[in-house]
Amino acid sequence: MGHIIGDHAYGESGIEFLLVDREQPGQRVRRMRADVSFVVDLPEVYRDGDNARLIPTGAINNTVLALGAQHTDAEPEAYALALAERFLAAVPPVETVDLHLSSSELTPLETGAQHPGVRHFGAASLPRDHAHVTLPRDGEPVVRGGLRDVELFVTAGATFTGFARDEYTTTQVFTDRVFGARLDVTWQLAEGSTGRRCVRSRALQAVVEAFTAHTSRSSQHTFHELGAAVLDACPDVTVVRVEGAHLTRSLVDLSPFGRENDGRVYTASDSQRSTVSVVVNRA
Repeated sequence: MGHIIGDHAYGESGIEFLLVDREQPGQRVRRMRADVSFVVDLPEVYRDGDNARLIPTGAINNTVLALGAQHTDAEPEAYALALAERFLAAVPPVETVDLHLSSSELTPLETGAQHPGVRHFGAASLPRDHAHVTLPRDGEPVVRGGLRDVELFVTAGATFTGFARDEYTTTQVFTDRVFGARLDVTWQLAEGSTGRRCVRSRALQAVVEAFTAHTSRSSQHTFHELGAAVLDACPDVTVVRVEGAHLTRSLVDLSPFGRENDGRVYTASDSQRSTVSVVVNRA
């Protein structure tokens, strides 16, 4: 019986590096991560071990770094699109490039006297800026921008009541609970829109303001509220996806140490978490 090879892909993930921009006042340092995947037309590589048309993954890594030198102050979407276009132009067997690029700013350390032209930076701040570009050889690019690892927490006031039950449901009713979430917010802009950095700033502000003004009745309820807030704050955004995890935050039992925990110490393990996603479209 014969065989027919189906869809096949390869790439390089976890490419991490720093981009340092010393040209602008104040300078800028970003911690970057790129995950690149190629959907390819290379049946002979998989079937026959013929590597004549196979670009090694090391070249993917080198391309990301080389183009980074030309995009030290670019927004992630522009840098990611430039990478995707370069990969399509350089690697004919590639049919589609799917590329995730995230970045987080290192924080300037504002201390005493600074040497001229020298700035000091500390740990990267969260959330991270994020771009997702999908570029097919025979189609238009889909460019998404966003924020990754937005962590939110409220110390009281969230509720969870009226939910369905079956024989395995042991979840308690909460009328006043702590609520924690870590989420990614991703959006698409209307064609021709610019000012991605401004959109990202307004979107983050909208998420923070919506979260502080909102009474959560469930993770789903909160995630939709945040997505709607981004649409309301950013007219150029056409669709928003909010996805992430409701992080379980339980009181730590301090009784073995002869202490009462009156709502001061909570667990922070993220190994088990409830995932939620919602897409909010502009009407």
